[in-house]
Formats: sequence, C-alpha cells, structure tokens
Amino acid sequence: MFCQVQKTMSLEMVVQSKYRLSLRKRRKLLIVILAAVLLELLSAAQYYYTHNLMEEQLEKRAESELTLKAILIKSRLNSAEDDLKNHVWEICENLPHPDSVAQSIGRMIHLSRFLQGGALAFVPDYYPAKGRLYEPYAQKSGDSIVKRQIGGPEHDYTTSVFYQQAIAANDALWIEPYEDTAGAQTSVISYTKPIYDKRQSLAGVVCVDVALNWLRDTIDRRHLYPSSFVMLLTEDGRPIIRPSESRVSREESDAIITIINDRTVTREKNSNGRITKIYFDNDEREGTVFYTKLNGQPHWQVAVVCYDNEVYGPLMELRVHLLLLSLLAFGILLFMIYIFARNEKKLTKKTLEQERMGSELRIASDIQTQMLPRENSVTRDDVDICGSLAPAREVGGDLFDFFIRDEKLFFCIGDVSGKGVPSAMLMAVTHSLFRSASAHENNPSRIMQNINEACCHGNESSMFVTFFIGVLDLPTGRLRFCNAGHDKPILIVGHDLMPEDRKPNLPLGVFEDVKYMAYECLVPPGSTLFLYTDGLTEAMNSQHKQFGLDRLHAVLQEGEEMPQALLQKVTDAVAGFVEEYEQSDDLTMLAIHYTPKVETVVLDESLTLKNDSQQVAQLSTFVKDVTGRLPLNAKQAGEIRLAVEEAVVNVMEYAYPAGTEGDVTVEVKSDGMQVKFVISDTGVAFDPTQTTDVDTTLSAEDRPIGGLGILLLRRLMDSINYERVDGRNILTLRKII
Repeated sequence: MFCQVQKTMSLEMVVQSKYRLSLRKRRKLLIVILAAVLLELLSAAQYYYTHNLMEEQLEKRAESELTLKAILIKSRLNSAEDDLKNHVWEICENLPHPDSVAQSIGRMIHLSRFLQGGALAFVPDYYPAKGRLYEPYAQKSGDSIVKRQIGGPEHDYTTSVFYQQAIAANDALWIEPYEDTAGAQTSVISYTKPIYDKRQSLAGVVCVDVALNWLRDTIDRRHLYPSSFVMLLTEDGRPIIRPSESRVSREESDAIITIINDRTVTREKNSNGRITKIYFDNDEREGTVFYTKLNGQPHWQVAVVCYDNEVYGPLMELRVHLLLLSLLAFGILLFMIYIFARNEKKLTKKTLEQERMGSELRIASDIQTQMLPRENSVTRDDVDICGSLAPAREVGGDLFDFFIRDEKLFFCIGDVSGKGVPSAMLMAVTHSLFRSASAHENNPSRIMQNINEACCHGNESSMFVTFFIGVLDLPTGRLRFCNAGHDKPILIVGHDLMPEDRKPNLPLGVFEDVKYMAYECLVPPGSTLFLYTDGLTEAMNSQHKQFGLDRLHAVLQEGEEMPQALLQKVTDAVAGFVEEYEQSDDLTMLAIHYTPKVETVVLDESLTLKNDSQQVAQLSTFVKDVTGRLPLNAKQAGEIRLAVEEAVVNVMEYAYPAGTEGDVTVEVKSDGMQVKFVISDTGVAFDPTQTTDVDTTLSAEDRPIGGLGILLLRRLMDSINYERVDGRNILTLRKII
C-alpha cells in the first residue's frame, strides 16, 4: 500500500510539474505575444507621430521654398519698377525733345542690371515730324545699347495690351507675359506707366521689359525632392513657367494645373494663412500641392509639388524593417531590438546634429563669400585689381575688400587670430566696420582708429586682427596706407621687388588707445602692389617646411603680369610646393596693377581769382568760353558751368577764414573725350567729398545745414576727387563729353 501511495504521489508531482512547465511556457508565449503587440503598437504610434512630424516639416519646407521663390521674383520686379520710377522725371523733362527721350530711355536701360529693354509709345501724331506712330525702343545687346524706332504700320502699338491697359488703368501696372516680336524679340513681362506732359496731356505710355529667362533659372534652381517641381501661374491659373519636360512630362504638369484651378477640390490653409495646400491622388502617384500668391502686382501664383512616395518613403521602409526584425525573434532579440532602436535614435540625432552643423557651416561659408567684393577682379583704364581667398576650413578668418569712391581706390586685407567660427565672426565684423568707416573718410589712419575702437569694445576673448588699409589716388598714384601688424606688402616694378619696410602699428583689438600712424608713397605707373596673409608664406608641405618669403620673391621676380595671372601663378607655386598636404591656414592674396591713363591735351587753360564772390562773373565768362570750344551741347555746358561755380564759391567760403585773402586757381584740360577742371587753393585743409549727402526727402526744417553743394556736384559731374598736396587743396571735377 505504501508503494501504491508513493506511486500516486509521484504521479501527482509529475502532473504538477508538467502543469507548471506548461504554465511557464504559456506565460512566455503570452509575454512574446504581448511584446509583439506592444511592438506593433509602438511601431504604429511611432509611424503616426513621425508621419505627422514629417508632414509639418514638409509644410515648413514648402513654405520656405515658396517664400524664397516669391522674394527672388518680387525683388527683381521691384528693381524694374524702381528703375522706371527713378527715370520718369527725366523722361518727362525731355518730352519737348524726342531725341532726348530716346537717349533717356537708353540711359535707363544701360544703368539697370535687370531690364532687357524699354520703350515710350507716344499717342498718335504726338510728334508730327516723327510720323503718326512713334515708339523709340532701347535694348541691351551685350555691353551696348541698341536704340531703334519700332512704331509704324507693321507695329501699331495702340492695339497692344500694354498700351491699352496702361491708359485704361491710368496708373503703373504689370502686363502678363507675352511674346514681344517687335521690341525685345523674346518672351517678356512689361511694367507700364502713362506719361503726361507739362500741360497734363497724355503723351504716351512708357514701359520696361524684363525677360522671362531669369524666371526659368529661378524656378529650376533647386528642388525639395528629386521629383518635386515648381511652377509659376497667372492669377487666373494659366501657366507662365513650367518645369522642363526632361524632369516632368507636360501631361503631369497639366494635371496639377487642373487641380489648382478646380474650385471643387478641398483646400487647406497653413497656420499663418499664407500658403494653400491641396492633397491629390492621380492615376499614378499621390502628393501635395502648395501654392501662394505674390504680394502686390503682378498677382502671380507660385506652386510647389511634392510626392508622398519621396516624402514618406523612408518612413515606410523603416517600418517594414522593424516588422521584419520583430518576426525574426521576439524573445532574446527583443531586448537587442530595443537597444538597437535606442542607439539608432541616438545615432540619428547625432547625424542630424552633424548635418545641421554642416549645413550651418556651409551657409556661413556662403555668407562669408558673399561679403567679399561681388567681382573678385576689376579692370579699368587706370587700375586692374584682383583678389583671392582660400579658407582652410568651411569658414575662415581672412578677408579682403576694395571699392572705388571719388577716384580713389580703397582696399584692405586682414587676418583674424585663430581659426573656425569665432574668427569668421570677427572677420565679418571687421569687414563691416571697414565698409562703414571708409564710406565718408579718406584718411586710412582714422579709418583704422575707428575700426580698432569698435574691435576692442567687449573683446573678452582677446582676439586680434592684423589689418592693412590703403587709399590709392588714381589720378596721381599717391598711396596712403596704415598697417596694423600685417605682413608687409610688396611693390613689383618690372623685375624689381620693393618691400614696404616701414614699422607697422599694433594689430586691431589689442589696446583701445593706440594711435595709428599712416604713411604715404607714390606708386609708379605700370607697377603692381602685392598683398597677402601669412597663410601664403607659412604654407607647409609634408616635411613641415614652409613656403617662405624667398620662394615668394622668386615667383614675383619672374616678371610683371596682370593681377589675375599673377595670383594664379603664386597659387600654382604654393600648390606645387605643398602637394597633397592639408592646408593649415587661410590663404588670401590681393594684387593691384596701376596703369594711369596718359591724356592727350587738346585744351589747357587756367584762371586765377581772388577769394571774392564778386569775381564769380569772371569765372562764368571763363567757363563759358572754354566749354564753347569743346563738342558739348547746351545742357552739358550749363551743367559744367553750374558745377564749377558751385565748387569755386564753396572754396571761397571754407578755404579762407573771414578777413583772409587768398587765390583760387581754376585749370581746365581736355583730351577731346572728357574735360577736367582742377580747382586749387592754399587755404585750410577741407575735403568736401567727405560730406555726407543730404537727405532730400526731408523737409527744409528737418534737413541739416550743408551737403547740398556736394550733392549737386556729384549729380552734375561724372566724378569728383580731392587731394591735399604740398599745402594745397586740389579738387578735380571730370565730365565725359
């Protein structure tokens, strides 16, 4: 019996053990199932959240893209409007003279960067001598302006849209794109405005043409996704610019245009109400159309199209991968999947952060490049200048700049201590300070002083800048410069090198109370001034040897070349020296080739006056006599006489204190191409070109005293220049004949 009881107990223990084992298996299975369900729920929730997030990001990117396109388009159109508005007064003043009107239109087109052409369509028989239909048209052709009369029986502009709409509106307005076969001979949009003469009678309609080629370039410049595209439509939904058929078929773009114009389609506004979006599902693909209208005229629409398979495709692929991984193993691999997902999230975040930083650095590099002169080289009759900058990283601390004001070449080159973003930021500040300080100042030491005071303010990081500023007077070759601890420039005269050995000042940003010393010298005609940063001489090869001054001098002594070729020669020499070794410092160079024009004198007269305003009548007779011997029209002669008299009276008032007698000498020279008046005196030093132009938009009560005289000189003469030489004030006025 005992044995029987023992057998019964053993059987019950086996059954209980199997039951517990079965229960544990069911629990494990339940845990796996719950984990799978939880994983699926998490996957679905993640998909839903990520999908919404990507949709929001898509909307923001689309809004940014549309805003950028709209800004680019409107900025170009606004520039065309400003060009016309700035010249309407001149055109109206010249209405009594039809040939002068044509010249005014040609001048407007020549001075504009974006206009293709322009015309003034006069009302019929406005100039009987010109025929019933008279429409002078000016058009850009390369670097020249072609003017022709296009009105006539074969081109009756009175039936044209631009003519009729402008008269009907009695205001300036944009005309929708059309094919201009008579004028621009290409697809254009026109900005028109009715013109009235002094009797308030309608004289005609003036219009300027903007070619549509730049619109196509703007639209196709970049895209959100490989298959996304941008279109430009009129207010009523007609296409202006389509994507190229190599990217998008015409049927596909037509389908999108139909969706936009279908008023039964459901539309949504974004959070700020500026962008409208439409979800579509055609036979092949699903996607979203975002579009908005331009502010003001013309009332165009800009639309961007994005397809769901490109926007959300990576998200779908990620979800499928996660599901496949969950099917492979829900047990031990569940924990690994969790670790992988967590690490993947960290990696994605890190990658996005690196991409964001890389994108910001690229943007910073673009901004830094845009701060340099728009054209890295300038060629004129009297000077040829070229600069180059090669940063060691995405952004650098070197800079150079140059511009010409009042017949003076202002240039600078600098090197900020350190590398990377902090140096780039200080470089940007220094560049802006140079532009601001030299806008109305000719003395390089005072410019340097102003920049140093600003750099020292709040400079807790103790960064400094080596900087060189030069002001070259182009008519005389007189160079004034100030060196703040920078590498000494080299003057190349033939095969001879003449380094500037004068002691430099302290760098910028070291001490606020530094007094900067300026020097001056004469730059011989035909010579080249070469400036550089230490990234040139300290460029190292794989053996850690530096390029050095000796190698630089050897390259420069090979003979004079034009600046662009000279910089390329030096760049090639450095590249051959360092070979594949990584660049360790920014490398910046600037070359200035001075070639003053030799004038052929056909007129050389002079007049000396006392500083007495009663002698202005004698001056007027003198100027009238000399201008009468030159091929000048009455308007040019009058402008010259007014400008010279204003300048001489200004000298009499400011050069000599009250009760002081002195002489004012007026010399006039001409080579037949231009006329030059040189006004000199021995009075106190006074530079009228440093006077800020007066704001003529202010009322007479709010306007500060002074400034109108120099404003008048700048508008009447083609250039003005001031120099103080050997105790004499020398003011030079030039007018192109």
